[in-house]
Amino acid sequence: MNINNEGRTSGRIRLWPPKAGAGAFSVMELIITMAIIAVAATIAYPSFSRMAVNGNLRTAARDIMSDIAALKERAMAENTQYAITFDQANNTYSFPGMESGKSLCSSGQGIQLTGVAFGAGTTVTFLTRGTLSQGGNITLTNSRGSTAIIRCNLSGRTHVQFTMQ
Repeated sequence: MNINNEGRTSGRIRLWPPKAGAGAFSVMELIITMAIIAVAATIAYPSFSRMAVNGNLRTAARDIMSDIAALKERAMAENTQYAITFDQANNTYSFPGMESGKSLCSSGQGIQLTGVAFGAGTTVTFLTRGTLSQGGNITLTNSRGSTAIIRCNLSGRTHVQFTMQ
């Protein structure tokens, strides 16, 4: 680097290649960095675990809501009544066109169908106009005790309310 009479620099500053030993990590610095990362990961793991379990509950609730919406559209398009039947004992639900019941465990372990109330039954029936014969609720619970209540009104609209633990 050259300095002229006015105190300004002229020319280029050499940045690459660095001088020998400049900018390298020592083994001790590397070990300390790895230890800090390990401690941070150990502290963060329970939070990530909780987020994953609650995320599975959200996924299961949204899957049910999307199947309800699809069946509502199908009932209107084909001018035919369709029904979704919930089986609380087997933790599944089914509707016409499915070969077997859809399990809630496919959304993640620990998701349970804890309540279905559509009048006195466990079946959601869509009339030909896309409306429901009876409004009701579907309740899901996960292994942490978080709940999702899916409410279906007579017009066939659904809304989910989450209570996370």
